[in-house]
Amino acid sequence: MVSIPFVSRVGPVAAVNPENLPTRGAAVLARSTLAALSGLVFQSGISAMSYPTDVTRDILPKNIHSHNDYWRKVPLFDALSVGCKSVEADVHLIDGELLVGHTRVSLSHPRSLNSLYLDPIMQLLRLQNPTSAYSNANASMTNGVFDMDPSTSLQLIIDYKTEGNALHAAVIDALAEYRSLDLLTHVDMTNASSPTLNVRPLTVVCSGNCPLASVNAQTPIRDVFLDAPLVDIANSSYTRWNSMLASTSYRKMAGWGNSFDVDGEMAAEIKTLVQISRNKGIPSRFWETPGWPGFARDKVWEAMLDLGVDWINADNLKAASEV
Repeated sequence: MVSIPFVSRVGPVAAVNPENLPTRGAAVLARSTLAALSGLVFQSGISAMSYPTDVTRDILPKNIHSHNDYWRKVPLFDALSVGCKSVEADVHLIDGELLVGHTRVSLSHPRSLNSLYLDPIMQLLRLQNPTSAYSNANASMTNGVFDMDPSTSLQLIIDYKTEGNALHAAVIDALAEYRSLDLLTHVDMTNASSPTLNVRPLTVVCSGNCPLASVNAQTPIRDVFLDAPLVDIANSSYTRWNSMLASTSYRKMAGWGNSFDVDGEMAAEIKTLVQISRNKGIPSRFWETPGWPGFARDKVWEAMLDLGVDWINADNLKAASEV
């Protein structure tokens, strides 16, 4: 975090008896005094106003997924600033590079999975796990990106836009540094009859053209997981050991004619799918929820939460953070 020195614009304050001041005058004096004290703290070189892991201070993590996050003015950081615990990047494998964009025409060399997500997240994790006289220099980076809850794992959903098998292999390779530092949530299947889930600062989930077979082929350590189809979540192929998420399109389930009202049969269907997914230990999400008008968007989000849906899928992050 960059500290900006505070220079007080308030001149020397003459001796004043507060009892002689009106209420407003007393408030002005109090603010002036606080400003002067703050200025003295910074000017004296005392760094008490900041601390080593304060880059995300005061940000409350929330179960909000930043849909098509790469479209934002500042990818990743806009989402983190309101507490999103999940972000999404559409990825294409082009000439050996993992490029981020919705369609091929939107791709450019500077906008890669590394530059927009993997490198910045690594930087954040290093900031949240500083080496100091008070920390163990040999300790692994166990803190996540959120200072208010360091145990929170950030979810990165990678939507595969090109052929899945080759893209999956490239993603596995791209995560090598994270893997070597034990920063990836993973399932250890060394004991096939009793796998163990180990939560780490970053959880990677693949969707789109991601093949289940490629996910299952990661043994004995699996650290890239599937976004399973929620409408087919009862299928025994999808388990908590290969799927960290189950999603479906709300629009396709409801149809636009009924998309603003989550009640009756629609509510019952959603609740059933969510419960099946939850019983398997797999969180649920609905995408393509209404974005406008605002009252309808918020109504659907609130209904989703009431029905037990785990993730709010959001295009408008500010609105989602206030639900």
